[in-house]
Amino acid sequence: MQTDLLYHEGFQKHSMTPGHPERPERLQYTLDLLGNKGLLNQNGFEIVYPEQAGPEEIYPIHSLGYLSMLKERSELGGGYFTLDTMANEHTYTAAMLAAGASMVGVDRIIRKTSQNGFVLCRPPGHHAEFERAFGFCFINNIAVAAMRLIRKWNLSRVMIIDYDAHHGNGTQKAFYSTDKVLYVGLHQHGRTLFPGSGFSNEIGVGEGEGYTVNLPLAPGSGDPSYSMLFDEIIGPLAESYEPEFVLVSAGFDAHHQDPLTNLGITLAGLALLNQQIHDISKEFSQGRCLYFLEGGYELDILGNGIFNVLQELLGLEVTVYEDRGQEPRRCTEESLGLVKTTKKRLRGRLL
Repeated sequence: MQTDLLYHEGFQKHSMTPGHPERPERLQYTLDLLGNKGLLNQNGFEIVYPEQAGPEEIYPIHSLGYLSMLKERSELGGGYFTLDTMANEHTYTAAMLAAGASMVGVDRIIRKTSQNGFVLCRPPGHHAEFERAFGFCFINNIAVAAMRLIRKWNLSRVMIIDYDAHHGNGTQKAFYSTDKVLYVGLHQHGRTLFPGSGFSNEIGVGEGEGYTVNLPLAPGSGDPSYSMLFDEIIGPLAESYEPEFVLVSAGFDAHHQDPLTNLGITLAGLALLNQQIHDISKEFSQGRCLYFLEGGYELDILGNGIFNVLQELLGLEVTVYEDRGQEPRRCTEESLGLVKTTKKRLRGRLL
């Protein structure tokens, strides 16, 4: 069984304004780094080139009207959707290729063509909502994958772990009222960072009550808080839910060198988190796990972080890049309070 890297050169044709942090160089730098480290020629590793998804395949994650509007805007040369989210003439194609990658990624894993994979795409997706481009995102790739697992493959327990520093508001909204997806968001507190959501009292509604779990962290929380939250909350949630498939919104912007955030994690901390996630997939999901690139805007950290994820998925020794800079300060008191609050809110549900 192999590990897939889902990629298409069309991902790099989407671009926003000059100097925008979500830029094509994020992918090219990463591919160059993976090539220089010899990973692209590793046994058991394959680059898979997706085709575009069709609008009907993406509905109901996004409305057909929204997708039609996005296509029309791109064909006319693009334009602004929000102050920091803008399209060019290639955006619709890139976004539909990313959605296509999400679908072929889960299909290949379910069919046992591959064991796991990483969707190396842009634009990212977890902020995109039903009829809204937002936060650099146009189509919610991980939500498209989860819906495909539910509708095409009849799965009923999909676990999404989103460790981007920014709350995945679009993914949360897509599954807020269902128990078929357990969404766990590990992000910087919404009082201190965009998009200003993902508070711990947001736990779902109706059949989905208790199946949205937000773990908002104080700035500077660092590795110890991540490790504690996994041991105290995320691991026990997985044991209770027993997911059939694990999807991961991988944002490398929680790192202490990232220019947009303040969480203070190291690459060693991220490597441990990915090992723990991989262990969940192996214990409960037959190893079925698919990662999606979200944020991460310091190129060296992004490339090496993805390299470490792929090493983990391939079963290789993870060679953690040596972090530069000062150790992040630790906020374990705030995180302990979050653990207690979360356990109280979820008591009698999954915890």
